[in-house]
Amino acid sequence: MKTLYSFYKGFGVFLLLSIFNIQMNAQDIHFSQFGNAPINLSPALTGIFGGDVRFVGNYRSQWDPSVSYLTFSGAADMKFDKFCSNHDQWAGGLIFNYDQAGDSKLSTTQLALNGSYTHRVNNNNFMTLGVQLSGYQRAFSTEDLEWGSQFGTRIFDPNTASGENFTDESVFYGDFSVGLNWHFQKPNSQSSWNNQNRTKFDLGVGLFHINQPNKSFYSDDMETLPIRLALYGLGTFRLIDPLDLVLVGMYQDHGPHQEIVVGLGAKIHLVNELTSQLNVLFGVNFRLGDAIIPNVEVGYNSWKFGLSYDWNTSGFNEVTNGRGGIELSVAYIFVKPQLGSYKNCNPIY
Repeated sequence: MKTLYSFYKGFGVFLLLSIFNIQMNAQDIHFSQFGNAPINLSPALTGIFGGDVRFVGNYRSQWDPSVSYLTFSGAADMKFDKFCSNHDQWAGGLIFNYDQAGDSKLSTTQLALNGSYTHRVNNNNFMTLGVQLSGYQRAFSTEDLEWGSQFGTRIFDPNTASGENFTDESVFYGDFSVGLNWHFQKPNSQSSWNNQNRTKFDLGVGLFHINQPNKSFYSDDMETLPIRLALYGLGTFRLIDPLDLVLVGMYQDHGPHQEIVVGLGAKIHLVNELTSQLNVLFGVNFRLGDAIIPNVEVGYNSWKFGLSYDWNTSGFNEVTNGRGGIELSVAYIFVKPQLGSYKNCNPIY
């Protein structure tokens, strides 16, 4: 019975994730803490932060052990021209993403190069156009899969041929994406380190896979990657001296898949001085029709750490027993020391 269960589980997962002669419209990677994966959310968020260089890492484990998903992202972006001579800012970034799903180890590896141009409309408003060039490798493995042809009348024989023949178990393709972002912030009278005027928000759009590349594992088949649209809003609003209200929202459309996430949180500033900051955020996000996502973040000077968990509320919880996904994020922002008198070269904060 155990072997038979293993067969049905492995074969069922493979049917769900890895039958390639049927058009499989897989989703891109996505994070519940989407605001903590900014340049994955839109190329136009490249360089939109207070500082000079930003490093971001994200990790997600989902639906284990029912159907195991593992996602990792590492990203870095930096500014090249910080408004010292004009109203323009150029920024660039690198992204490495890896995602693996199911017993077939269906994986997607992405290496992306981001670039952005920001125009300072005035001290409060900034418009950014971003672009992204990506290379993808998509692969799977049949090593851990079991097939109906390997079951005799009474026993399972792993040495029996599966009878399946795939053209390729790995494919490579490239694509092109763009984004547009509006950043608003209340004026800051002293410097980018003075965060007393903490009200700011970003509204934007990301348009991914514009060239709709072919991702099929069959050389004579066409399976195009549909365009993905992402609309988002990320806002922090100072209520009183130690307390901010945080509001976030995102809508994504990717072929037959749609996702809407909204959330709110309270950020408490425990230490808020020019050279030392410590804050804690308690929040909850809602993926409509799918999950409730409590989250907590800790910010300490240039570091930010986030932890969230998806409690699955959709019909799929019969398979997952309510298990969702744990998600971790970490970010570090490097700021070059200002020599001499303060120059307003980096007004985004």
